[in-house]
Amino acid sequence: MLKTTNDDIESVPFRHNYTINGHSASVYSLTAGSSHFYSSSGDRYIARWDRYSGVQDQFVIKLDLPSYAIKFIESNGVLAVGTSDGKLYLFDTKSKKELKCFTQHKSAIFSIEENKDNHHLYVGDEEGYLSVWNTLTWELQMIVNLNCGKIRSLHYSSAKKLLFIGKQNGEISIFETDYYNEIKCFRAHKDGVSSIIYCQERGVIASGGNDAHIRLWTCEGEAIKAIPAHNYTIYSLISLSNDLFLSSSRDKSIKVWSGFYDHVIQKIDAKSKGHTYSVNTLLKLNDTEFLSGGDDKKIICFKKSID
Repeated sequence: MLKTTNDDIESVPFRHNYTINGHSASVYSLTAGSSHFYSSSGDRYIARWDRYSGVQDQFVIKLDLPSYAIKFIESNGVLAVGTSDGKLYLFDTKSKKELKCFTQHKSAIFSIEENKDNHHLYVGDEEGYLSVWNTLTWELQMIVNLNCGKIRSLHYSSAKKLLFIGKQNGEISIFETDYYNEIKCFRAHKDGVSSIIYCQERGVIASGGNDAHIRLWTCEGEAIKAIPAHNYTIYSLISLSNDLFLSSSRDKSIKVWSGFYDHVIQKIDAKSKGHTYSVNTLLKLNDTEFLSGGDDKKIICFKKSID
């Protein structure tokens, strides 16, 4: 496995900023607006926190079942919540009221992604169904069965106007977002794709899998590199800037990478005030701060060190 040595790190790039212990079960999903962020947990609560201090406010939603995926649509102040029975809820975050509940999905929702260009919301579920919703009218635009098992990861590229889909059957699909035709589908990981991200600057896809590898691809599906990045499933890949990327895993660690997964510059684990169990989700707050949520019930904020 890829190791981080003392020679790799001249100074620690990110340090612990604050820890939130507000949930009583695993934290599955995080999403942010300009002043707050939201969290979903196995305890069936959705909570809201000040993004600068981590202090909880009065916004709380109690669900009947856990939510594995949430997304805040800042343009209209709506929080989309997908639950483990396939329901898609919409909540007005100002009035704190439920607006709608859709039941088109019949199995657990695992991924939600926004396309601000088209005013579309993408939802992927456990059985391989992908739905597309209009965030202005909340009309269902389409729903299709990709026959791939769980859709755990969705990533929209505004620069390329493409939707990247990571599937449980190990494939990556790429859809154009005008008519939603699939323009490419290729095998990426033998045991399933659990996270995906696209780098516009390099024109390269990175996928994380149940095989604990990060794999780099061209948009034509040609393999560039296979990186033994973690010890177990890689649940999240995110970008902080053009030069800093993150990965998190069931192996209880977060890794900070220079370039597009070129070189590990920091490993964050329990020894560095990180998580003690699986790290399920990562969320960028800005170029210098990010959040992580894990099976240890914690949300942790890390902040870039100032030399």
